[in-house]
Amino acid sequence: MNHKIVSWRVSAGRSFAAAAALVIAATTALSAGGAPPPRPLIYVDLQTLGGSNSVASAVSANGVVVGRSSIADGDPSYHAFAWSERGGMRDLGTLGGSRSWATAVTDSGVVAGYSYLSGDADYHAVVWTHARGIVDLGTLGGFASSPTAINDGGVVTGYSYVAGNQTYHAFQWTERHGMIDLGTLGGRFSTAYAISTRGDIVGASSTAPGDASHAFLWTRETGMMDLGTLGGDASWAHAISDNGIVIGSSLTANGENHAFSWSRHGGMVDIGPIGSDSWAEQIAGNRTAIGQGYATSGFRHGFAWDRRNSPIDLGTLGGDTSHANAVSDLGTVVGGSWTAGNAAWRAFVWSPQSGMTELASPFDGRSEATAASDDLIAGYSCTDTGECHATMWKPWRRSDR
Repeated sequence: MNHKIVSWRVSAGRSFAAAAALVIAATTALSAGGAPPPRPLIYVDLQTLGGSNSVASAVSANGVVVGRSSIADGDPSYHAFAWSERGGMRDLGTLGGSRSWATAVTDSGVVAGYSYLSGDADYHAVVWTHARGIVDLGTLGGFASSPTAINDGGVVTGYSYVAGNQTYHAFQWTERHGMIDLGTLGGRFSTAYAISTRGDIVGASSTAPGDASHAFLWTRETGMMDLGTLGGDASWAHAISDNGIVIGSSLTANGENHAFSWSRHGGMVDIGPIGSDSWAEQIAGNRTAIGQGYATSGFRHGFAWDRRNSPIDLGTLGGDTSHANAVSDLGTVVGGSWTAGNAAWRAFVWSPQSGMTELASPFDGRSEATAASDDLIAGYSCTDTGECHATMWKPWRRSDR
């Protein structure tokens, strides 16, 4: 699986039972023949590391949530955190700087992210493990590196500046071999966006001449392969499934941007827009992809797609715009949407059986779901004054009463 990097605590003066709100979410795949009974979800306010704000970036199947949090009110510093039901929110520290951010977590508990070094001028990709704490992944000779994904084997990919700091290249990092430069498609730049369980990596690289970006697939056997375009000048590969399906977006001959899928047997196929432009961003369960597109209304909507059907417009919570942020292996899509009259931006969960449902949250302000894993959802919820807390939505259990 590609991870795109009990001490219950609730707001003061409220019991957990009083704070919990129920919403309904069906966690079924797009192609499922029948829907299971809806499962009630409750929200959990994950609090902060001492400051006013925190946000969740990723959640593992066993309930570890990672992200970043301010560490003291009025202090611009923020630190990466890992939260679990048993241990609460834990500060993962930094490489000596004032800022770090955890962006992905594996089901075995390895966390990936980045941290600034002392002086806050340089930042490096890092992983955190129970045994070793924070591990600096280094760079390809430049001042900075950043991860974009980690697989269940602990292989990290992302981008790093090279010597001279004028260009950056995609990298692969393993504990055994360290950081390896994946090169480019002939141009100056490349960056990796996703990695499969077997270690295949996708991203975009500039070509020569002109430095136009093309989607690429990198494997140990073939190196970096140019996946081409849909007739335009540029393309970008954003995700890869464990059976080798690549998704992304490409310019067409008439200048539109269309979501695509790519396979070794079929090459690059235009998924098509839900209105005009579209782009695919994540794939899960070897079949369900999500992305964004401009609907016939002219506003951006999230969409879901599988290989046997046209893209499905996820709609909105009554407003004009929605955004799909993550999809679980079971096909549940989460994100954010404007409500009726564009009165508020709210977190949602979507399934083909239940459609889009608003996720209740601890506060009355903006909320958004940013990550999903099986039946767990993570994101953030904000007050009307802008204070935001990392939030997890999970199935209700009798012990939560």
